[in-house]
Amino acid sequence: MRSDACWKLFLPICIFLLTSLLAACQTSPPPLQPYPDAKLSAPARVTLKSGDAIEIKFAYAGQFNESQTVRPDGKIELQLIGEVAAEGKTPSELRDELIKLYSVQLKHPELAVFARTFYERRIYVGGEVKKPGPVDIPGEMTALEAVMLAGGFNLDAAEVRSVVVVRNKDGRLVGQALDFKDALLGREAQPFYLQPRDIVYVPRTAIYDVDQWISQHLYKIIPPVYFNPTIPVM
Repeated sequence: MRSDACWKLFLPICIFLLTSLLAACQTSPPPLQPYPDAKLSAPARVTLKSGDAIEIKFAYAGQFNESQTVRPDGKIELQLIGEVAAEGKTPSELRDELIKLYSVQLKHPELAVFARTFYERRIYVGGEVKKPGPVDIPGEMTALEAVMLAGGFNLDAAEVRSVVVVRNKDGRLVGQALDFKDALLGREAQPFYLQPRDIVYVPRTAIYDVDQWISQHLYKIIPPVYFNPTIPVM
């Protein structure tokens, strides 16, 4: 009888603990798996492409200062030296080449090349942020920095444990879920560096299957003009 009484006393407690455990498992996001070949370090080189705007300024010959946009053929045209290929070079590499070319014409060809805008170097931030839309990415940028540039999280609605980064890899859209809970609490978190044309999306609810979410929901959320229609969804 005593054993039965103990069982009746502890049974409700066991049921409560088991129910709480199951509920926690259902509401917590699953462990997040990174891209198989994810590179969390920043890109080593930022090169010029068609549509990028640059400025060329001379230290001792200001009359030759130029503001140029890289043409569709990847070239710019400058005074004294004519056409120069700019696409595929970093601003510093282009500077070194221009100094060599101008050294034939000028006694002191010291100059600097500044990239003012990178036409194709932008990402899109959407979902529960204060200012969704495109964000320029002139150099290295992490996913969290992109969210901050988009005004930060709408903390009343954002599921910060399931922020999704979508990337075009070899013509296919692949995704990665990121957990920003620790970062927002001031704890150290490993940065995830973005690449041009990445999409950062902050959802309202936890996303358990990133690939399925991309195939079922992404085109409904992000403006269609952002995508190349020839790229298939994974």
